[in-house]
Amino acid sequence: MHTRRLRFVASLLMLVTAATALAVAQAQPAATFSLRDTIPFDAVVRTATLPNGLKYFVRKNDRPANRISIRLAVKAGSLYEADDQQGLAHLVEHMAFNGSAHFKPSELVAYFESVGARLGPHVNAYTSFDETVYMLDLPSDKPDVVAKGLTALADFAGGLSLSQEEVDKERGVVIEEWRLGLGANARVRDKQLPVLFYQSRYAQRLPIGKPDVIRNAPVARLRSFYDTWYRPDRMAVIAVGDIDAADIARQITTTFSPLTARAPAAPLPDHTVPLHKDALVSVVSDPELTRSSVSLVRERKREGEQLVSDYRRDLVGRMIERMMDERFAELARTPDAKFLGAGVGNSSLSQDVATFNMSTGVQDGRLEDGIGVLTTEAQRVREFGFSGSELDRAKKWMAAFYEQAYTERNKTESASFAQEYLSYFLIDEPSPGIEYEYRLVQQLIPSITEADVSAMAKSLLGDDSRVILAVSPQKPGIKIPTEADLQAAIKAAAAVRVTPWADTSVSRALMEKVPAPAGIASRRSLDDLGITIVKLANGVEAWLKPTDFKDDQVLFSMNALGGTSLASCADDANASLATAYVDFSGAGGLKALDLQKVLTGKLVSARPFISSSTQGVSGSAAPAQLETGLQLLYQKLTAPGDDPEAFTLMKKQLEAMVANRGRSPGQVFSEKLAQVNTSNHCTSQPLTPERIASLDREKMVAFYKDRFSNAADFRFFMVGAFKVEDALPLIARYVGTLPSKGQATSTFNDMGVRFPEGTQRVTVEQGQDPKAQTVMSFFADPPPDPVEQEKINAATTVLDIVLRDVLREDLGQTYTVGVSLAQQLPQRGAGHIQVRFGAAPENIESMTARVMQEIKKLQQTAPSEDLTNRAKESARRTYETSLKQNGYWLGRLQTITMLGGDPSEIVTRGQRIDAVTPQALQDVFKKYFPENRYTTVTLVPAKTAAQH
Repeated sequence: MHTRRLRFVASLLMLVTAATALAVAQAQPAATFSLRDTIPFDAVVRTATLPNGLKYFVRKNDRPANRISIRLAVKAGSLYEADDQQGLAHLVEHMAFNGSAHFKPSELVAYFESVGARLGPHVNAYTSFDETVYMLDLPSDKPDVVAKGLTALADFAGGLSLSQEEVDKERGVVIEEWRLGLGANARVRDKQLPVLFYQSRYAQRLPIGKPDVIRNAPVARLRSFYDTWYRPDRMAVIAVGDIDAADIARQITTTFSPLTARAPAAPLPDHTVPLHKDALVSVVSDPELTRSSVSLVRERKREGEQLVSDYRRDLVGRMIERMMDERFAELARTPDAKFLGAGVGNSSLSQDVATFNMSTGVQDGRLEDGIGVLTTEAQRVREFGFSGSELDRAKKWMAAFYEQAYTERNKTESASFAQEYLSYFLIDEPSPGIEYEYRLVQQLIPSITEADVSAMAKSLLGDDSRVILAVSPQKPGIKIPTEADLQAAIKAAAAVRVTPWADTSVSRALMEKVPAPAGIASRRSLDDLGITIVKLANGVEAWLKPTDFKDDQVLFSMNALGGTSLASCADDANASLATAYVDFSGAGGLKALDLQKVLTGKLVSARPFISSSTQGVSGSAAPAQLETGLQLLYQKLTAPGDDPEAFTLMKKQLEAMVANRGRSPGQVFSEKLAQVNTSNHCTSQPLTPERIASLDREKMVAFYKDRFSNAADFRFFMVGAFKVEDALPLIARYVGTLPSKGQATSTFNDMGVRFPEGTQRVTVEQGQDPKAQTVMSFFADPPPDPVEQEKINAATTVLDIVLRDVLREDLGQTYTVGVSLAQQLPQRGAGHIQVRFGAAPENIESMTARVMQEIKKLQQTAPSEDLTNRAKESARRTYETSLKQNGYWLGRLQTITMLGGDPSEIVTRGQRIDAVTPQALQDVFKKYFPENRYTTVTLVPAKTAAQH
């Protein structure tokens, strides 16, 4: 269903801080729906079932252009494994890329990379409890590429080789994936799942599997799972993209029709998760946990989703989530709050069980307070429901969500549609199309009453089939409650008499008095880029680029050099956290929560930031609400909030965040890596309780105001769905009138951050799990020259492929390798190229040596034409798509102008990619991987640290 598909886009929901009332679609006739109507499937999609039972779904969609998203969904996952097969569903998924009827081992990945599709972002797969899904995002402008993609999926479905040699090599990769997941969270999960999945098969069938089975299961057992469950009547092929839909449907029919079942149909596993009358409790403590939290989960039978009445019920449930989230946000800001933050959500636990979850983070030792808060607020909702003003805001929030989705209906990404059709096939989630849903919600949202939401909330928050999940760090001085303690806390909270929620509304406008528009000093155009540049009277230079990439999106930003580089080391924490404090406090004379209420009905954001080298504002707005977005920017810069209660709350949350930072191996490792690679500069020091205690509210506000005191320091950028002549008066009014000193005064200050001289080897001894991680960092501080940067980009891609092929595919000793340039321009002297990988502790030394060996090979002999072309094609295809994204243009314009570059670099990158040669890459490896200036930082478990 479109609504649920959009829920995967978390950033969109965060943008929808509120919404306008739904207007009737201009070109759509009024429609009347009965609650008994069955929700239809979107007629735009070509769908059929082949004689062998395989289904397909095909849709033409040109976002992005020249791309196709292809999926193979198999209704078989870890739940389908026998006891001696645990982990084999996942291993089969891995083997898909290691030899099949039409592709030799490693050939498929190399081919896809040669056409610009990288393993990971474009070629991937996952195994879950109930399904396995293979995902290909490929160029569609070359028919042979699409045909090969379909052939590959058909091989996955029924033509895997599963050779002994390749299986044995891949076992190590899967073990390393298992190893990567080890840690405190995994230990908590393993203790919670038997409680959450009460008396069900799910608790014993984690998709990652059991290491002993993965290591030792004979190939015949692997093939048995594959032949039994990879049946065409349990599969679907989904293809969405810039294609001829009829032609792709014919190709799917031709390619997949020969598939047959290779084994008799087996009985389906038991998917039942029994409900239970009494509450079940799990209390887990662990020495490596860093936060305390408690969840109250109410399980219930999952209801149907096929009827309009089901859709209406889903809308009501989401409104309840929104209203309860608002309440918890308000409660968390009270001086005597017993929790740090909380949230609620509806979700599916299994195919037949849904849950309503309430979760809260608390200070250590206060789990009973947390469960008490959840119980009290649940009781308040059960007894008194919600007010009309709360429901009105929730309706407007939801209406804006659909309004934006409908407006963007012709600019939806193909991968998003593919995900929607996956859900339709796998879990019977309706998919009628946004046009149908938009008309439907116009009827349904106004019909939802206070009685509706109150009645459903009472049902969702029932006392039966509840699960309490509590987690806490394990350390001296913390009392870990028992199951009985938490049950007693619930009972005590339930006995307290509650009163109705006192909702407060805010009637004032975001700006009570708007400034008169400023004058425009000059105007020029960059016609080849489609950019208009306007100099405003206060010295701000506004760069405006209208696009048609999205129909309901305008992105804007202001940027100036300076940032925390202008703060002393002693004031680094105050400077770094200044914008966080202002965000907690609100703006324009409104506290943060009141500001959110005022913005009900507006798809806008404007977030100030202060980085190490710049300060600015990042914002967005729907075109119709651009004025509100710019008003918000104006208020945040000219009237930032200063709320002592917000300061106290922020410190309280920060204290809880860092109280146990030294217990997390990953956190300690990251902090040490930053310190080593900056020569222990003050800006790389972790936030500690002592630094939080020393925060000075007045200094934070003063630094913030100073950074934004002079508009002449800034450039303003706007990219998206607007017309220059319509936007200019608004920009002149709200950007052109920002306070100014007439000329730029802020500049970047070299902070003295430097990569260390010589070579360093540092070992971090932390953690109890048998896993290690290494980051090798080579001094590389290239100038912002686009030609040089392009060569380095290609070189890091080449090295990434080489190390993946050696460390993962040949040796089977790591799950993933990452190679990237870390450079924070305009700061010079600290840049470096990182090589990151994880492994078993006993293998980390030999792998580190092997990395050096492979780098030396590339220094001595240029990479092959094939490797070079794979790196170039990846860059070319990514760039091709990026050119049609508002965010890409905004980011590149900001960076290039900040560094004094030529904006035409944006449209000429293709020439620089084409110019990369193997010899140029060899020169990069010689220059930017110095054997006399690099660091190696390794994380090993404490018990084996003495061996390293």
